[in-house]
Amino acid sequence: MMRTSLLAVPFALVTLAAAACVEEESTLGVDTAGLGVVNGNGDPCPKLGCGSNSAHVGPAEFHELDETGVTANNEGLRITGFSKGALPFILDVTGTTLTGRIWFFGAWYTLSGANLVGSKISLVGPPNNTAYEINIVGVTSQTMWQAPLAQIETYELTWNIAGGFYAAAPPSVCSDPPNRKEGEMALWDNPKEAILFTGDRYDTDALTVTSTSASPWFNVACAGTVMAKLALNRHTTATASSAVTTTWAQRQAMLKMYTSDVCGNGDSLTVTGTPIQWVSTTGLTSAASYNTMEARWNEHGAMCLTTHRLNNTPHDMDGDPTDSTVIDQIRLSCGGERYVPPPCTSHPPAYYLRTSSPAIPD
Repeated sequence: MMRTSLLAVPFALVTLAAAACVEEESTLGVDTAGLGVVNGNGDPCPKLGCGSNSAHVGPAEFHELDETGVTANNEGLRITGFSKGALPFILDVTGTTLTGRIWFFGAWYTLSGANLVGSKISLVGPPNNTAYEINIVGVTSQTMWQAPLAQIETYELTWNIAGGFYAAAPPSVCSDPPNRKEGEMALWDNPKEAILFTGDRYDTDALTVTSTSASPWFNVACAGTVMAKLALNRHTTATASSAVTTTWAQRQAMLKMYTSDVCGNGDSLTVTGTPIQWVSTTGLTSAASYNTMEARWNEHGAMCLTTHRLNNTPHDMDGDPTDSTVIDQIRLSCGGERYVPPPCTSHPPAYYLRTSSPAIPD
């Protein structure tokens, strides 16, 4: 089956309703083929967070790193060291907190919090094992979006080619910060920040979640990306609390919902900035309130679909003029010309999330 996506559609074709206190889902990508951006499959998209504010170093867009430096990620980036000044530290990300440790005169010393500013993570990666560095230039915090409303540490990161190629203005790792201060993004004082967290890993092709508590991998979730939203809504292992605990299935359902993976096969059928509201069967909710029923979701995708968040916005993705609506794209994605999930006329069994959106004129 040909994989389809709405991610490269010209944004001018989409009327994006904007309102204060809306929940905005993150798209998995836009066509960045001309920008030299690649993912683990060598393709420009789809990719978890691509196009919305995903992490970049050199030509590589990525979402995770191995803190031990043993294994390169799918994009070929591998950590080779962590230091501040002339002192080498052992890099550690536990939960949502980055620290460095050093053995000095018979005792362990820890580098943490604001003292991390000025430290750097050394890496090698494409092309040709180029030496890079990720510099920590700021450490602040972000308030969780689900109770308890505790603070989570956030990091402003820049990258450079080792030796300071970008001496005057090193680019941000979070290279495409959202330019609107609405809804949840209004909570981010610095949209160039990222959340680092362990415990869950993401298959960016299938849009699935794997929970691995003993894994050396940590995620780099820039502001506005799907992973940052999962973390701040306590739908990760690292950000769960006694008040909000989630199962693997619930976390994957949230991923499918945010990316509008209707058919559950890894096709993201949405564009950045589309306002939605979600409500969980466990009593959690986003801030907005809309009356247009969209869908009900579980870990496999949309169990039913009444009015897609993009409605009948015209799209022509592959040159075929018959593929003119979101429903056409859903039919192609689901593998049948006539198939779409049934309308949400009754409560399907075992759903976790219900979504609604403002009506978009046909």
